[in-house]
Amino acid sequence: MNTVKFNDIKQTIGFFAISIAWAAMNFANAIYIAIVDGKATDSGVIIFWSGIFILVSWIIFLIWPIAKIKSDSKLLKTKLFIPLAIIYAAIAYAVIIGSMFQSFELLLIFLPQALFVGLIFGIVFIGLINSKRIADFLYKKPLTKTLFFFSPVILISLFLYIIPMIAPSLVFRFVPNPVRTKIIANTIPKYKVGDDVEQLKNELPGYLAHIKNGSGNMFATMENFAFVLQANCGKIVRLEYSENHLDFDNTIYGSISEKPCP
Repeated sequence: MNTVKFNDIKQTIGFFAISIAWAAMNFANAIYIAIVDGKATDSGVIIFWSGIFILVSWIIFLIWPIAKIKSDSKLLKTKLFIPLAIIYAAIAYAVIIGSMFQSFELLLIFLPQALFVGLIFGIVFIGLINSKRIADFLYKKPLTKTLFFFSPVILISLFLYIIPMIAPSLVFRFVPNPVRTKIIANTIPKYKVGDDVEQLKNELPGYLAHIKNGSGNMFATMENFAFVLQANCGKIVRLEYSENHLDFDNTIYGSISEKPCP
């Protein structure tokens, strides 16, 4: 790759690589929390603060080093770049977190995420910067660089809005609480008395845990949605919902869900 083309695209690829690394870290972190705790309750907080730290890291620790990389650098031709990226990510993380919080315990808590970001950044950057097809594409169509620089917005929109809208049950346990609440509010009204309660449970994985073996009760109130659900013999026998829990009778009637099955 000639020097002019390399210098023209390297910052774009660098920013895209760190964006992919940030998104991948948040996806992996949400999956891990959901496996451990059943749902990724704090994923929204982590997405927000990690985004700020990644932006600061990009400005302070990446723009200048990437600007100094030359097209004929042997480092870009070897896999050594990846472990160096991991180490560099750990250093950048330690400097930022250490200077802000001065807490060794806090430093250790999120160190694995920082190492993961370094790993993904190294893999993506080395893969794209050595791709002649990507280089030609970005160089010949400079407007496409805009999409690369908007990649954080695109990726987070995909996770928080697009996928929850298309396949809500797929991401239900991994998205932040506000998104999960919206999925619940959109899913419950699709059902009515007489419908199969197991199908509803499958659409909201892990949420209707109080309903076991096709029977049980649940009342929940959220910011803009509330419902009462009672099931018996695998069927929904009572379902009421509204934006406000005061708009309906939210009393749980045990006799409804305890009748013998035919």
